[in-house]
Amino acid sequence: MTDTLAGAGRDPQFVDVAGRRLRHRLLGDGEEVVVMVHGFGGSLETWSDNQAALAAGGRTVAAIDLPGHGESSVDVGSGSLDELASVVSGYMDVMGIRRAHLVGHSVGAALCLALADRDPSRVRSLTLVGPAGIGQKINADFVRGLIMARSREEVEPLMRLLYADPAGVPDELVQQVVACKQRPGVVEALTKIASSRYAGTPSGRQLRDVVGTVPTLMIWGVADGVIPPPAPGEFVRKGVLLRVLPRSGHMVQAEAADEVNRLIGDFLGG
Repeated sequence: MTDTLAGAGRDPQFVDVAGRRLRHRLLGDGEEVVVMVHGFGGSLETWSDNQAALAAGGRTVAAIDLPGHGESSVDVGSGSLDELASVVSGYMDVMGIRRAHLVGHSVGAALCLALADRDPSRVRSLTLVGPAGIGQKINADFVRGLIMARSREEVEPLMRLLYADPAGVPDELVQQVVACKQRPGVVEALTKIASSRYAGTPSGRQLRDVVGTVPTLMIWGVADGVIPPPAPGEFVRKGVLLRVLPRSGHMVQAEAADEVNRLIGDFLGG
């Protein structure tokens, strides 16, 4: 383990990645490393119900705020899939992570797929939670609404779309999104990201064709109202394990945290 990772602690810290200030949180002290990447409009708190559980399995688990999200720099450059995937690999470089298990949610899963396509030697496995970019239609009203929303009254109904049980939306989540949306430059950053194409990689491959090129676990909530689960049998291929969980929506990692943690832990081997 590198000295940088050996400083893992419970409180978020900041690190410079190619001139961008990124917020991250490290938990655990295991030799195997997991990097967790949130989705559009999210933050490292996306993984609040998962990070510690995975670290308890004897791993070092890193969660980051992507540019334009949480408390990280609002500089997203072009906002393209490749540029944001480069931020993830740049973070790994800075932290001395040669190879990692990548866990991504929604657009974050698309970034993980892009990184696996570009440099598979750095990716031990992929866990894709409600992934974007692999053929399922994204709820465009949610994306547009999240870009434009500023106040709690505008944000809260959008957060309810993420859950199978709208009453289960944590108040803390709403507060975090509102605080982020009020930061200067965030709206412009999210607009750039939303305007980019998230289906293909710079190599010319489709993201859906990258699924299974390294060991891949896919997890969906059956009631996902943002990116619905695929049709039965659609991703039956070597190296892919697909699980669709009941009574869960797009935030399946929160609504069914115990089952998601068990699935990922078993998949990673622990």
